[in-house]
Amino acid sequence: MKGFRLATQDLLLLADTLDDADWNRPSGAGNWSVKDVFSHTGQLISLLVSAVQGTLQYPDPPLGIEPLNEVLVGATRGQAPAAIVDFLRVQSELAFPVFDSLQDEPLASSTAELLDLGIYELHAIANMFSFDFATHLRFDLLGPRGPLDAEVPPMDDDRMEPSVYWLLGGIPKMQRDLHRSLLAPLALDLTGPASTRVVLHRVGDTILVEDPATAPAPAAQVTSSTFEFLAWSTTRIPWREATEVTGDTSIAATFLDELNLI
Repeated sequence: MKGFRLATQDLLLLADTLDDADWNRPSGAGNWSVKDVFSHTGQLISLLVSAVQGTLQYPDPPLGIEPLNEVLVGATRGQAPAAIVDFLRVQSELAFPVFDSLQDEPLASSTAELLDLGIYELHAIANMFSFDFATHLRFDLLGPRGPLDAEVPPMDDDRMEPSVYWLLGGIPKMQRDLHRSLLAPLALDLTGPASTRVVLHRVGDTILVEDPATAPAPAAQVTSSTFEFLAWSTTRIPWREATEVTGDTSIAATFLDELNLI
């Protein structure tokens, strides 16, 4: 929750510095403008609060998370930037107590299916927001990938840890056939804020993300900063430019070429 609050705060601080030209600049997020990215953040909060409260009306037929994001953003393109920012601010204030309540049992370990992202314990929803907001800010809005030049607080442990937790938790869930590309155990050594080391290995049709102390010996190791992990694991930058691979490089490449987290 601390990471979620900080990520929202960082976005709102940036919003206060933007002029009319900035809002209409193309972002690094597909065909979205800067204004579209901010719209997405507010709409995503509203979507998940409604889902948790049981009031969400799902489209018929159901959409995956990315097509649904496009629909929600498209519906707000006629709104002024001030309205977009006000919506984000209001929705975040409504969301904080809702998602705070998911950090305590029995809700924390209860599970829900988050559209096509997989099934997660409810406490992890806050991690999703931390990741989504931080990644859009750092890699889609700010340069060099994004169009904006601004000073924002660095990604410290509080900001980074929930994003890393979300991505590692998504590896077994977000891509149905990803296990097929994990041909042997693969170590992932992430350095910097919220550093961690895990081993990915396949058991049947499932990928386990395990502590190296109990996991099988890896055939290869991928080393990266946690900050760049946010970008290459989501295909914002090529993994070959942001990682060091040792051991069986073909094993690592087969897996990393398929990895595309959300």
